[in-house]
Amino acid sequence: MSGHKRFWKAVSVVSEDGLFQPRLDGRPIRLPQGHVLAVRSSALAEAIAGEWGQIAEGSSFTPDSLPLTRMAGTMIERIAPDPQAARDMLLGLGVDDGLCYCADGIGPVAAQVFAWLSGYGVHPNVTDGLMPVVQPEGYREALAGLLAARDDLELAVLGVLAQATGSLLLSLAVVGGAVSLVDAVLWANNDEKSQLATWGQDDELVRTMENREKDILDAGMFLTLGRQVSI
Repeated sequence: MSGHKRFWKAVSVVSEDGLFQPRLDGRPIRLPQGHVLAVRSSALAEAIAGEWGQIAEGSSFTPDSLPLTRMAGTMIERIAPDPQAARDMLLGLGVDDGLCYCADGIGPVAAQVFAWLSGYGVHPNVTDGLMPVVQPEGYREALAGLLAARDDLELAVLGVLAQATGSLLLSLAVVGGAVSLVDAVLWANNDEKSQLATWGQDDELVRTMENREKDILDAGMFLTLGRQVSI
């Protein structure tokens, strides 16, 4: 999609076989591997169509202009064919989780996450040092059990959140409704905020924080809209 220009006039959403397809000039949107972009939620389909609709006529666009489309593509082409592979990849991130390194002690957001996790039998060890933390026996299995309950939509969101925040545990708590997106952004940007407070303005650091916040909020929107499915 990189370097493409807007070539369509009209954007619409069509319902077919219980799925909703955003369309460009009446034609389905094809994903990189050839699948048709179609989702179970009409609200999500409308928002995806809105992404394509807001690209100015004749202007260039990249996948970064279409975050909801990108997540839908990951869900349809990479996760749906083999959800367990996605779970295994996420589990690898959770074994050495960013939330378990608390140099300044466990903050309020981390405490919220750990309280929520304990309800599912997940009890991570934490450290204030730099050496890799060793997790207790049964931790990996309990975390795998938590991931097993997540569907394709949630796994796609977890992939984006875990990458943006550096913590699968925090991401799981967000998807589980225990931590707000605002708190996730606060925790994820905490190091950069400390650096700015110590060293003063740094445009690159600010840009990193803004991009991370956008990724987290986009993932939250994808989750909220994707869950709006009529039974």
